[in-house]
This record gives sequence, structure tokens and C-alpha cells, in this order.
Amino acid sequence: MAVGTVSKALLTEIANAIREQNGQQVRYMPLEMSSRVLEMDGTREGVGLVAAPEAGTGILSEVVFELLADAIRTQNGSTTTYTPAEMPAAIRALTWDTGVKMRALLLSDGTLELNYRDGRSSDVEGAVILEGWEIPAEGFSSSSDIPWRTRRSEVLRALIDSDFAGGGLTNASHLFQSLQQMTEVRGFEALEGALSFDQVFSSCPSLESVYAARWEPAGEQTGNLGLYGCNRLVGGMGYSPDYGEDVDGHLGFGEDGILTDPAADEREWVACHLYADGELVLTLDPEPEEGREVALSSRMCATARYRAIGSRAWDDAGMDVLKATFSEDLSGLTYANLSYWFYTDGEMAEVAGLSNLPEVREMRYAFSNCDGLTELDLSGFPTEGLTDLFYCFSGCSNLTTIRANADWSLPEGCEGSNMFYGCDALVGGAGTACAENGGGVEFFRIDEPPGAPGYLTAK
Repeated sequence: MAVGTVSKALLTEIANAIREQNGQQVRYMPLEMSSRVLEMDGTREGVGLVAAPEAGTGILSEVVFELLADAIRTQNGSTTTYTPAEMPAAIRALTWDTGVKMRALLLSDGTLELNYRDGRSSDVEGAVILEGWEIPAEGFSSSSDIPWRTRRSEVLRALIDSDFAGGGLTNASHLFQSLQQMTEVRGFEALEGALSFDQVFSSCPSLESVYAARWEPAGEQTGNLGLYGCNRLVGGMGYSPDYGEDVDGHLGFGEDGILTDPAADEREWVACHLYADGELVLTLDPEPEEGREVALSSRMCATARYRAIGSRAWDDAGMDVLKATFSEDLSGLTYANLSYWFYTDGEMAEVAGLSNLPEVREMRYAFSNCDGLTELDLSGFPTEGLTDLFYCFSGCSNLTTIRANADWSLPEGCEGSNMFYGCDALVGGAGTACAENGGGVEFFRIDEPPGAPGYLTAK
């Protein structure tokens, strides 16, 4: 432990700076000064003692100044490296946000915490508050008014404490706009009194979940472009917004709601491991295979009704999917929807393991524009739950053969207009060629002309 000579006058000046902030009349030993700095919260006991500087020097461990510097940085959120001579000024420059008000706090773990209380404090255990901002009673009129906009890239999640409801905010517009790394919001029920939600989640492409324990709005709630670009957001019952969707009618639970009750979350998730060799493995195992180079590991909601491009987890990988494999453990799912899952994966040439899925309901645009596919094996694929095949294979211009079990059949009521649009090379097992306009679900059967022409080949 290094020691050195230090001016007694400097130590007195540091102690005076501390007493100036806390209003105490006591003298401090050097090693306790850091604790006194950490205790500061903007309140003063009175007028602090101003001690006269002492002459001379003394021997002191460098740990004293290391602890003091850490304490100052904890209080001001800075990363500055302070010299001992800079510490008195740094202590005097400390300020505290006091009074009961609505605040947003950026924590060191990436949480943006909203609360309404006296002074800055967090409900997150062990949290270090990096910076805080007041939220005005009238809310924000534009994204440029958001005071934390320069630190948006640091926000990974949002937490709205229950006391925030007491602030009476009626305009929640822009609150979370452009938080592009944020994956979830918790405590959203504290905003049920707000009426305006314009662009509240606009440009939040990583957002998956908005949790609320209840939702009892005080009146009609609207939000122009409130869900713009939230392609991965999934409500508790599977609803996923379209690309430019407004909030109107979707703030709530149920089949058309974006909210998830944490006590009644019906969603099921699939891990997506894209390896450097181009194979995408879909599995319930969150850990990638040992010994394989991983390009991306993420997840998708198996039960989501995705409605827009950009919902796929592997879009962030910056590389092409060459093969998709559905693992055997996916049989543990209740059901799956595959809408938009492989939309525009034009280099994908192989899909394996589709028979491992327990039930599939929706496949809107599932393989649309997969130009690399020439054959697809649907043997063993579960058809009994299929409801929507809209444009499922549209644009698969090089797809020549779709194989299926000889007893293949679709359930009554299954729809799928234009599902083969642009499949110019597709030919059924008995020679039925894809029509010029492609055709719809009526051709998604084993080819048995002339009475029952189809585009499938019996395996």
C-alpha cells in the first residue's frame, strides 16, 4: 500500500468542503471523509464548521484519496480521475435534486427508472444513479424535448415505479421514443392515467415486452405512430403491431393488446442461434452448441402473430441464413406461428425439421421471397391448426418441389390467398404447373389431376 507526504492544509480544505455541503460541526479523520461524501443528499444540519488550515505535512496512504475520488464519482456520476488538489472544488460542485417531482433516472445497469418522490432514489437494489432528469407535469411535445436523448443508447430496459402514478402525468407522448436497445418496460400500469401516447414507443426496434399488472384507463387513449417500428413487440396473447401502427385500440390486454400481465403471460419463446457457417438453429435451448462459431444468439416469440418485416431476431446479424433447422425440442411448444419468419431470406437453400413443430397456426409471408429454396419437405408437418397462409410462398421463384405425406390435408376454414404468387418454377407431383397468377390455398394439396390439381408431391 503506497504512502506519501500530503499537505495538512489540503486535508483541512477537503474537510471544509464536506462540512460546507452537509452543515456539520465535526472534524473528520482522513479515512472517514469518503463515507461523509457518500452520505450527502443535499440536506444540511446547519452552517458547517470552517476550520483554519494547518501548517506542515503528514504521511498518508493513497487509499484515502482513492476512496474519496470513488465517493465523488458515485455522487456526480462522472468518470473523472481527480487529483487530491481538485477534490475540494469537486465536492463543493456536487448538487442534489431535491423535492417531490417526477423524474427519470439512468442507472448503471442500463435501467431507465421513472418515479415520483422527494429526491433522487431508486427501487433497484444496488443501483447506481448515473444521471437524473425532471419530467414536467405537461409531459413532452416532441422527441427533441426529452432530456435523456443524448444517453438513449445506454437504456436497455425501463422501470416505472408505482409512485409515478401520483405525479398525474396525462401526456406520455415520446417518453420512450428511439430507445433502440430497450427490450422491455415494466410497471406500465403507472401510466394508465395518461391519455396521449403519441410516438411513445416509436423507433424501439428491440422492444419485446410491455408489462402491466392492470390497465384501467381514465379515458380514451390515443397515440399517433405510438408503435412505429416496434416490429418485435409482442403482447401477452401474441399480438404484434404492424410497422406504422398507432396506439389506438392496442393499449390493453387481449388478442389485440400490446400489454402483458406478468402474472398471466401466455407467450412462449424460441432461441435463435445463427452460426458462422450460415445455419440458423431454432431451439428451446438458450445456449448455443459448444465448439461452433456463433454469429448471433437471440430469441423470437413462437406464439407471436408478427405482422411486419424486421421482426426476425437474426436481422441484426448482418449475414445471410443459408439453412434453417427446427430442433426436436420444439415439440415442447404449445403451438407456433411462423408469419414473416423467413421473409426475404433469399439465400436460404434448405429448411429442416419442420415436422418437429407440435402445431402451426399462422404462416403469413413465412417463406415469401426465399429465392434460394428449390425444394421443401413438409412430410410430418402438423396441418390441423393452420388458419392463415396468406402469401406464404409468394416470390419463391426457384421453388420446384414441395413434398408432403400422401394423406396431407388442410383443416376446414384455412385461408391463404396468393400463397403461391410468383412461384413460376413450382410443379406438383403429377405435373400440375403453377399458374401464372400463382394461385392460393386451393392448390396446397397433393397433385391429383384432373379432379384435384395441386402443387404438392406425395412422398
